[in-house]
Amino acid sequence: MADNNSSSLAFEKESIIIVQHGIFGLIIETLNNQIQVKYQSVQVSPFDTHRVIMFIFLLALFVYATASVVEVMLRACESIYDRFVGNIRLFASGSAAILLLAILAPILGHTNHPKELHNVLCPTIDKILYKLTGLIGSVRCLIEEPNQP
Repeated sequence: MADNNSSSLAFEKESIIIVQHGIFGLIIETLNNQIQVKYQSVQVSPFDTHRVIMFIFLLALFVYATASVVEVMLRACESIYDRFVGNIRLFASGSAAILLLAILAPILGHTNHPKELHNVLCPTIDKILYKLTGLIGSVRCLIEEPNQP
């Protein structure tokens, strides 16, 4: 009975992650289509008009993809850190969507100035890097001494 319940919980968790990926894909595709419509009549692209936002958007996509792969690997190893990496994935997906919204409606993102973006993002990135450093150290310990709890 306990095995059936734990496998059911694992299936639910996997289903939730699949739904999250689907929702993220739908949001990004919809926002991308809206941006294409907005920029179809002008000769510039969002990379020209919103260079910093597009760079950070691509960085958020990279973090999302990397965190997705790392999360799957940690789940396969039954690591306790899969939840932390999952939260990073969710943060990156939300950031990517907000950045695309800032291109569509600049009033939503008054942080178009690079210095403002730097002031907002640096503390967050510092905290994430601090946590990732601890995570990498823990994973190294597990790899070097696999018999330790």
